[in-house]
Amino acid sequence: MHSDKVEKTRIRLWDFPVRLFHWALVVAIGTAWWTNQEAIINIHELAGYTVLTLVLFRIIWGFVGSSNARFKSFVKSPFAALAYLRKLPKGSEEELAYAGHNPAGGLMVVVLLLLVAVQAFTGLFTSENTFLFFDGPLVKYVPSGFANTMNYIHHANINLIYIAVGLHVVASIGYLFLKNENLIGAMITGTRKVPASIAARFNAISFKPAWQGLLILVICAGIVAAVITVARAG
Repeated sequence: MHSDKVEKTRIRLWDFPVRLFHWALVVAIGTAWWTNQEAIINIHELAGYTVLTLVLFRIIWGFVGSSNARFKSFVKSPFAALAYLRKLPKGSEEELAYAGHNPAGGLMVVVLLLLVAVQAFTGLFTSENTFLFFDGPLVKYVPSGFANTMNYIHHANINLIYIAVGLHVVASIGYLFLKNENLIGAMITGTRKVPASIAARFNAISFKPAWQGLLILVICAGIVAAVITVARAG
């Protein structure tokens, strides 16, 4: 009797620095949202600096990190993303599997990274004197018109982040129930089950030692902290 069951094998997919970045960003964005709702400005500020640190780290890791974490491995054109989405409904797991982000997922990574980078950057120049009474560390170094523009972008851009995060969550849930692909679990454990017939393509992933990523993250945190300290003292 013919069986549709496909033999699968577990492969290593995501390195620790990538997974740490992903979940730390989730916590930082969630904290920034909650503290904004509750007007806890000191924690909101720290959450923003954390996001800035994480973005800086991910940009660097996108050039020197593990092979499937590098931008050149997954940043494709919007046309490539659309082509992938067209074959998604009927495509087989073997056909749709990538040793990292697929073209649509890679595009979403870039969009999210850009949006949170804009949010963190504009926050440095934001002035809130209505009920929060907060000035970003770089406000005093720029003209009031520029600060007002940054403030406007900061408040408008968060809505784009909500939309992008919502799409990301919906896509992950869709993959789980429609394609039996646990993308969330893979980002937690760093491993993924794939058909044995295509496991060999994942052997080409070159992983960097976790300590290198952690060292870069610490350096990024130091740079952000130094800039903020100097700006506040100036």
